[in-house]
Amino acid sequence: MAPDLHLSTPATPSAPAARPTRGRWLVATTEYAGLTPYTGGIGRHYASLLPALVRQGAAVDLLVLADGPLLPDADLRGVRLAGHVRPPRARVPALLARAAAVRRAYRAGGYDRVFLPEWAALGVALPAGAPLLTNLATSTRLANEVAGFTPRSFGLRGGAVVAVQSRLEDRQVRRSAGLVPISGAMQRWTEEAFAGLPPARVVRNCIDVAHVRRAAGTAALPAGWPAGDDPMVLFLGRLERRKGVTDAFAAFAEVARRHPTARLVLAGASGDRRFEPDRAALLAALPAEARDRVTWLGHVDDDTLYRAVREAAVTMCPSRWEGFGNAALEAKAIGAAVVVTTGSGYDDFCTDGEDALMVPPADPAALARALLRLLEDPVLAASLGARAAAGAEHWTADPVAADLLDAADDLLGPVHA
Repeated sequence: MAPDLHLSTPATPSAPAARPTRGRWLVATTEYAGLTPYTGGIGRHYASLLPALVRQGAAVDLLVLADGPLLPDADLRGVRLAGHVRPPRARVPALLARAAAVRRAYRAGGYDRVFLPEWAALGVALPAGAPLLTNLATSTRLANEVAGFTPRSFGLRGGAVVAVQSRLEDRQVRRSAGLVPISGAMQRWTEEAFAGLPPARVVRNCIDVAHVRRAAGTAALPAGWPAGDDPMVLFLGRLERRKGVTDAFAAFAEVARRHPTARLVLAGASGDRRFEPDRAALLAALPAEARDRVTWLGHVDDDTLYRAVREAAVTMCPSRWEGFGNAALEAKAIGAAVVVTTGSGYDDFCTDGEDALMVPPADPAALARALLRLLEDPVLAASLGARAAAGAEHWTADPVAADLLDAADDLLGPVHA
């Protein structure tokens, strides 16, 4: 069955009177804040970045490749919604349908830049020579490597699907005109995983600092937030091993022994139950008396998340490896005391002891010590949060968009009027 295609305007837009000074961009994504019901870090990042590209002289067309209807009344702030494709449910047909939709949009639009994440191989069907910039975030191969999975982990059929997606994503990376890793760690991993890469320029992710801070002060708390004044330890991320959820529970076991009034609150969707620990398995890591002090908020994709960060005594993002870490950056912008891990994307925007506490990945004992240090030293927690908030402007959309535009010119050559 062919995917549903919904266009907000004609598929072939009329040519502008003059080519935008920073070129015509096609951006495709599977999630986008304000448009898609599910939005993670990349969806919030693109929703900040794309309007900033427009403000700085680019014309940006957005192709959304997501299940279900789009949310109504979205303010795209100058970004043109070029289309919405609902791919088939089956994974491999969905990959092919998305790639075909991107190819059709590219051929119709006369674009100077095509900016796509590597996940789902959205650009794998573009013709040779297309001005494709692949935004290296987290590929299927990388995610499974961090989690300790191989294709065999998913069974015969599932493993074949994973292998196909990984191969297509690798093909997109190799066929790109240029690569835009989101962190130094992402660039290093890619260089180790591939030979003969296209040229690359690191461009950091961005966040909407003003919105995050405003929401932290005005939004309601998430549904299910515990009542009372007990100290809250907030975990941000999917409930998966690669996000450090098992390490978080092992660390909280020690925290609960020292601080029996502390509560663990988890804001993140559950992982695949075939491979990830369920709630019972996670709770088994805690002393019996602490198990009723755990709150499961599920995926929180609205502004209540930022209020939760503000109210928590400490926020942790203990990923075993992270491409960048938008959730931690947003928490820092709010002025939260944050604990993250070393050796991956957090290194690009966190400094241990200055604006965060950093611990080795997969080290529950070190994580527990950091959490306890902040719970027991509110002056330290406040000073780390204040310094974190003071440095947040570097990560707003406009300077990041300026760097991306310059990186595109460097990788592809300047746009000619």
